[in-house]
Amino acid sequence: MPFALKPGLTAEGRWLPLDNAAKIFPAGTNKTRTLVFRIIADIDRPVKFSTLTEATRLTSLRYPYLTMHLRKGFFWYWLDEDSEDIPVFHDFGEPCKSFRFTWSQEPLCRVFAGENRISVEFYHVITDGSGALEFFKTLIAAYAELEGITFPQSGFNHYTSEPHPEETEDGYIRYFDPRVISPPKLSKAYHVPFALIGNPRVRILHCETDANLIKEKAKSLGITITEYFVSIYLWSLQDIYHRVKNNRSLYRRPVIRIQVPVNLRNLFPSKTLRNFSLFVTPEIDMRLGFYTFQEITHSVHHYMQQQTDPKLMKKIIYRNVNSERKLLIRIIPLILKDRVLSYYFKRSGMALYSGLVTNMGRITFDGEFPRFIQRFRLIPPPPDQCKIVLALVTYNDKMVLTFSNTTVLRQLEKTFLEFLRDDGITIKILNP
Repeated sequence: MPFALKPGLTAEGRWLPLDNAAKIFPAGTNKTRTLVFRIIADIDRPVKFSTLTEATRLTSLRYPYLTMHLRKGFFWYWLDEDSEDIPVFHDFGEPCKSFRFTWSQEPLCRVFAGENRISVEFYHVITDGSGALEFFKTLIAAYAELEGITFPQSGFNHYTSEPHPEETEDGYIRYFDPRVISPPKLSKAYHVPFALIGNPRVRILHCETDANLIKEKAKSLGITITEYFVSIYLWSLQDIYHRVKNNRSLYRRPVIRIQVPVNLRNLFPSKTLRNFSLFVTPEIDMRLGFYTFQEITHSVHHYMQQQTDPKLMKKIIYRNVNSERKLLIRIIPLILKDRVLSYYFKRSGMALYSGLVTNMGRITFDGEFPRFIQRFRLIPPPPDQCKIVLALVTYNDKMVLTFSNTTVLRQLEKTFLEFLRDDGITIKILNP
């Protein structure tokens, strides 16, 4: 099946350069900072391993780009088409483990069969949540078809469909505008003062609530669902901040700032399956005093509405792409470039954020997919310096909140869920 772009040719097959966002990820990856995320579908029956294996094979033919593996060159990493089949595993152990990427032909995607659960994991180098979701919807539909389950015929890419020409484009390069300027730099942000746990480092907490009730609550406040949860997150971090006033070192970083991914496909037309997202960063400054929840929602709403303007997003695209285009960066050998980018990722990456809230939104299929799919879940990459992150995903009337925590305490989750309870939102804790 042909690629949409015109990648280069090697003796082994086709290749592609990493997209602009992905170029820093290999240098920023280690055993605990895996940059691997997982999407899960809970279904109403036991998963048949052989059927899922065949569904994975069929789906991979539709998405050849997502089966590529990472190779290491003299100046840059690149993606090679010649790789193994996407592996299917029995689901057990720690989620979101790192990939063995530079010394094997392992695809940067893997599929898991649980008792009543189908999961897929991706290394962020190859795609973002939106690209991964397209693959996953095709996989779920292929599995249903092989099992003789009635499913809708639209709302996803069938495994026999042809790829769109834009699916392998680098959207950042396409929408790079050399006339704009970079946005201002951010200061380092507050991080919760909780000790990290040992390996396995990450702990997951899944919670379920009524999506319609959340929508009504956000609407009553004049904000979006994402803004509602970002505001609660900031409120919870503010609460923790004031509980540790005796630790003066924390006041060197008085800004509480949340990283919120934005799907650029909603702002700039593109069907790319590669990374095509950026971040907005709502914040509160503790030097200005205590914030009421109303003050936080007001600040978050207006900031998010302003910063998600396509014109302002172009500033961030310019900063990221322009750095890549500099001659000095291009000619530095990869062995040195990795060290520089690793330092930058640690000191100027997640050091700037107190936490992350990512909302995959509402997953839909055209028509009614029967009770076969009960819910979706999203596990974000294991957090590093910001220690605790939150992912949201909605299917039908169910919204699932997933906290990923690398610390010994659950104080942020406790404060967050207590706020929801006091706000009239019922929460159900799900089995891991």
